[in-house]
Amino acid sequence: MAHRTRSPHALRERPARRSGAADLHVHTTHSDGVCSPCEVVVAAARVGLAALAITDHDTLSAIAIARPEARRLDLELVAGIELTAEREGREIHILGHFVRDDDPGLLAATSALRAARAHRLAAMAARLAELGLWVDLQALGRAFPRATLGRRHLADWLARTGQVAGPREAFIRYLGDAGPATVPKPRLPWEQAIALVRSAGGVAGLAHPPYDLREIALTTLAEAGLGSVEVAGPGITPRLGRRWRDWADRLALVPIAGSDFHANDRPGRWLGSIATPAADLERLRSRANGDS
Repeated sequence: MAHRTRSPHALRERPARRSGAADLHVHTTHSDGVCSPCEVVVAAARVGLAALAITDHDTLSAIAIARPEARRLDLELVAGIELTAEREGREIHILGHFVRDDDPGLLAATSALRAARAHRLAAMAARLAELGLWVDLQALGRAFPRATLGRRHLADWLARTGQVAGPREAFIRYLGDAGPATVPKPRLPWEQAIALVRSAGGVAGLAHPPYDLREIALTTLAEAGLGSVEVAGPGITPRLGRRWRDWADRLALVPIAGSDFHANDRPGRWLGSIATPAADLERLRSRANGDS
């Protein structure tokens, strides 16, 4: 079973390490999180995690920054990523764990994705302008100098400049999936996303599977090289988690878990609130090392 903790405020004291638990799904300011790479490392150590995977969207840039702090705090830092992919017209996210963060192929692919996302951002800003709102893209870039900018940053901008009451309103009125200012996100073919992670020495995993995931679809992914699947995380009910763990057992996939941490204001998604047990982390590590 994945580890779950109730309190998001266990940051005042550093407790004993929680039996080797690892949060394998965490975001920083290098994608759409609000905490810096070093801040998430410090928080992970303070809540008693033994390991942490930084899995920013389509970028590896936070890993090198976080690594010295992780060494200082004796916390295992798992180099990770969350690739935006597509299968049968639907967006899926492929996690990579234990990847080489200097892998040329993965770096080239993520650089291309980020360039495409920059064009998407400009297109969404233009649509907002047509709706009577304004966005200063240069100022937005200065406000989030390392981030891969996206809808969350536009929503924050509209809130900070008083054009909406808050980011939630920005999504409801303009930037939601069916919103009038939304532009489709650039995506990798799912086969390519899995192959990129594997060629970088990592284990490819399916992040937050859709509620209607079918076993035959997971089988197809596994046959293409998927090595793990999230069975616990925000929005994953215990019933679905048990089902996906059973499928993982049948398909020899490693069951993993993580908080999908972005910010402290998201109930149930605090860093370390959902974590992978030590035994499953060791299985994931073995898979990355080429062991069966």
